[in-house]
Amino acid sequence: MTPDLLEPRLRQAAILPIVQPRSVDFVLSLVAELAAGGAEAIEIVMRSEAALASIEACRRAFPDLLIGAGTILTDEHYDAAVAAGAQFGISPGFLPSVCAYAKKGPITLVPGVQTASEVMAAQAAGFDLLKFYPSEPAGGTVVLADFANIFTTATFMPSGKIQLSHLAGYGKLRNITSVGGSWMYAEGASESVRDRMAASLTAIRAARG
Repeated sequence: MTPDLLEPRLRQAAILPIVQPRSVDFVLSLVAELAAGGAEAIEIVMRSEAALASIEACRRAFPDLLIGAGTILTDEHYDAAVAAGAQFGISPGFLPSVCAYAKKGPITLVPGVQTASEVMAAQAAGFDLLKFYPSEPAGGTVVLADFANIFTTATFMPSGKIQLSHLAGYGKLRNITSVGGSWMYAEGASESVRDRMAASLTAIRAARG
């Protein structure tokens, strides 16, 4: 999927649940709950042996969802994500060699940035859709509001230590495509995953107006 098609779909989705794949069954059960709460896109991180099989299973079980592969660190990760059926990839940082490799591939890679210099380098390499990570430790909405005034063609997908209470602030920023995290399935919460997902969408869409 090309950036011009991916960005509007992620903006519409507004919230990007980031799923840690403990097992394929865990992922399928969790994604079903997230989808029931209104999720339209999911990121499955490449941090376990179950990741690739989970991407494949989700593409089959949830054909209407946008499924991405997270934590792309190498060319090999990118190729594996493509082979598993991921529709986009996300990297926590900006590595020029991996980004150049992905530019030649069939799915969009969203590189991660944190500083103004990294945004400039990523844009010079042809990337305007960027992950801002880790968002809250790096200044969150305060930094991204400044970036909106400087980098007028860049849009961001913040993630990292974000909670439901932060969503109103992110939703008010014009340069936010979607907000990622795992708060909606954190253990110990009294509400269901479905209800937390629905509440997250309500919060960010209300802020967007």
